[in-house]
Amino acid sequence: MKVRIISGVVGGILAVLILLLHKTFVFPLAIAALTCIALFELCRAGKCLHCRISVGAGMLYGAVMPFLCYYGNASAMTGIAFLCVMAMFLEMVLLHKHVRCQEVLFVVVVSLLVTASFDMLISLLHGSAYGLACVILALCSAWISDTGAYFSGTFLGKHKLCPEISPKKTVEGFFGGIIADIAVMIVFALICHLITGAHVHYLWLAFAAVLCAVISVLGDLSASVLKRQQGLKDFGNIMPGHGGVMDRFDSVLFTIPAFYALECLYPIFY
Repeated sequence: MKVRIISGVVGGILAVLILLLHKTFVFPLAIAALTCIALFELCRAGKCLHCRISVGAGMLYGAVMPFLCYYGNASAMTGIAFLCVMAMFLEMVLLHKHVRCQEVLFVVVVSLLVTASFDMLISLLHGSAYGLACVILALCSAWISDTGAYFSGTFLGKHKLCPEISPKKTVEGFFGGIIADIAVMIVFALICHLITGAHVHYLWLAFAAVLCAVISVLGDLSASVLKRQQGLKDFGNIMPGHGGVMDRFDSVLFTIPAFYALECLYPIFY
């Protein structure tokens, strides 16, 4: 537990520093690093690391796209995406005796999913004058829900949610996570209003909190299925006591696109 707490504090400090430097190259650099580590962990979990061309193309895509997105080069983004995907399919054709199509397709899917999801943080950041607040909400919605679910499940949990996939998750924890998400996100928005004077659509924010809390469970369970099928406890050990990047960001990868979609439909801050 001591190692887990220390690791969490260090990770929290790094996150705060990155957010404080969101107007510099540090932000896309951090996104690129997270993307590449997450892709490596997923490809290793999927037993696809021997697909070297595909994995290399996916890592290149994940490393370059955050910078292109941050500095607004849309045409280059499309070109890089096309070239990387073509390189993956080229490997499937040239090395068909050693590489299975489902392995290449797995790399293609996770490369597009992880990179697009993390890059939406940059789109949120640039989307409005209150982009930083949106980035924080998109990131923390999953973690708040997870924390609320843990404590409510620990003290109130009686009915298992998905015992075959995640034995510790309970129905009570699920609803506790939703309530925690609504409460914390509204309090955060109220603080933003008091500090910056931003107006907040609180009902829309509450709806976003509910949706993100539900979707975060889908992300968590999806990652749990992959780990169970591959016989893994964690995706990695880069964060002692917490596992790898994917162990911390599995549900976040699902909540970021959900929050981004809602923000595009109807801005929470105005």
